[in-house]
Amino acid sequence: MITDILMHVFKKDPSVKRHLVKTLTWNVVGTIDTILLVWLITRNGDLSLKIGAIEFATKTMLYFFHERVWHLIKYGLPTRFQSAATVKQRLTNQLFLQQTAISKTDREQVNNHKGFTIWLTGLSASGKSSIAFALDDLLFKDHIKAFVLDGDNTRLGINSDLGFSKEDRKENIRRVAEICRLFNEAGTIAIASFISPFEDDRQMARQIIGAENCIEVFVDADIETCKKRDLKGLYLLAEQGKIKEFTGVSSKYEIPLEPQIHVKTDHATVNESVAIIANYLETHQLLKIGRS
Repeated sequence: MITDILMHVFKKDPSVKRHLVKTLTWNVVGTIDTILLVWLITRNGDLSLKIGAIEFATKTMLYFFHERVWHLIKYGLPTRFQSAATVKQRLTNQLFLQQTAISKTDREQVNNHKGFTIWLTGLSASGKSSIAFALDDLLFKDHIKAFVLDGDNTRLGINSDLGFSKEDRKENIRRVAEICRLFNEAGTIAIASFISPFEDDRQMARQIIGAENCIEVFVDADIETCKKRDLKGLYLLAEQGKIKEFTGVSSKYEIPLEPQIHVKTDHATVNESVAIIANYLETHQLLKIGRS
């Protein structure tokens, strides 16, 4: 039974196994040292072994819990971005941007439309994903090359190693923005559906993608509407404290300062919201929808 419990713990958190092994190996070394010191001082073998055994038992527990506590403390550790900056600096003279002879303009001409990013931001259950996929369907039927990057989908793949701390949220958005930029370079429209709650993260995404290629859509629904639509029950779990750092409950959502498009989904339907976005794209001569 103890073996089963340990296997479950190790599977859930592999670091426990490492800390346990470190605890045992270090305490073996420390206990041998203690036994030798006591024997050298007292010349009493029985006393040396008893003190060594007591020390091994008590210090094993203390050291293990000490390791687990420090595992949770980030003090003195470089942040993800500091680590990335260090790697980038080290590789600066080893990496060179490779250029293709085919330009973005060439690809856009073949696709018969520009490559840009439509970035949908808003609370969970505000309607971002529904609008993104409905817009994708509209564009696909008109032979316009587009692809949806959805928050849940990317967290099941390329961002599966990230949590929901502010630092991890930032890295989540940075990676997605880089992917959007690559889609755009290929002359394809990226439809990004992400809560992206912080203004500085959205500005970072815009900078990576390029301001001229990034259209921000604020999918606006009040918190009560979002709770009613929440089929996953995430808001309830967050209010019960079972989900930490949940946007709108235990983590703030910063309203976009100057979104190009603002859809109020507590009143507008998905189709009405898509129509608003499509009208913007046509009005600004980015696409000609329904004319192929």
